[in-house]
Amino acid sequence: MAELQPLVDAMLGAAATVFGRLVEQPAAATPATRNDHEGSVRTDGDDLVTLVELPGPGAKLIVRFRKSDLQAVVGMMLGGAADMGEMGPMQLSIASETVSQIAVAMAEQLAKDLGVSADGIRADLCTDAGALPPPPFESYDATVALGEELMPEVSVDFAAITRQKLGLDRAAPAPADAPAPAPAAEPSPPAARVAAQSVAYTSMAPTTVRTAQPGQANLDMVHDVPLQISAVLGKTIMPLREVVSLQSGAVFELDKLAAEPIDLYVNNILIARGEVVVVDEKYAVKISELNPTAS
Repeated sequence: MAELQPLVDAMLGAAATVFGRLVEQPAAATPATRNDHEGSVRTDGDDLVTLVELPGPGAKLIVRFRKSDLQAVVGMMLGGAADMGEMGPMQLSIASETVSQIAVAMAEQLAKDLGVSADGIRADLCTDAGALPPPPFESYDATVALGEELMPEVSVDFAAITRQKLGLDRAAPAPADAPAPAPAAEPSPPAARVAAQSVAYTSMAPTTVRTAQPGQANLDMVHDVPLQISAVLGKTIMPLREVVSLQSGAVFELDKLAAEPIDLYVNNILIARGEVVVVDEKYAVKISELNPTAS
C-alpha cells in the first residue's frame, strides 16, 4: 500500500509547477504537514474550496486555497501588485479557473503515482458543502514559495471513502486475543419448488405506422424543438489583461469590415450570412446566403 505523505508531497510539487507557470516566477513547495480536519469543510469561510473528481477509481478529494493568497496571485497574473484588494466578479472567475488548473494537476500527479487512470479528471470551485465527501479527513497543509513575495497555502483533504477507493487504507489487523469466529450456521432446507406453468399470450396486431411525406421523413417529431440562433457581427482576440481593464466607453476593433455580411449560427453551427436591417425599431437580419460552408 502506498504511503500518503510522499504522494501529497508530489502533488504539491505539481501545484508549484502550475503556480510558477501562471505568474512566471520560480516556485517551490514546502514538505506537507499533516493537520487532520475532523469536522465538515466550510465553503463560506476564508478558503476557496475545490472539489476534485477522479472518475477512474471513482474518488473525490478536496483541495483548499486561502482567498487572500489567490487575490495576490491573480493580481500578479494581471500584471499588477500582489495587494490588489478584494476580488470582483472578473477576478473571482480568474481565481476559480486558476485553482481548478492547479487541483487538476495535483490529481493527475496522484493518479500517475498510484497507477490509476487520469482520464476525465476535473476540478471545480465548490460552494455547496453538501457536495463534499463527509468527515473526518486526513489533511495536509503546505506553502508554495512564489518568487520573493508570495507564500500561498495549499491544503488537501482525503476522506475515509476517498482513501479506500484509492487503495490508501489498510485493513486493521484483528487483536491477538480476539475470539474465534463462530461456526457457520447450517443451511436452511430448500423451499418447496413451485411447478412451472405455461402462460397464454393474447394475440395482438402491430400498430400501423403513418408513412411520412417525401422530404419530411421524421421531421414532424422535431418541428417544435427550440433552437438558439445567434447573429455574430464579428470577433476578436484580446489578452486577459486588456479584457479585465475594459471600462464604459472603451472601443475595441472586430475582425470584419463594415460592409461585410454578418454570420448566422444555429446552435453554434454556421448556416447563413446576411445584412443587418431594422424592423419595427428592432434589429433583424436579411439573409443573403444560405449554407455558406458548402461553397
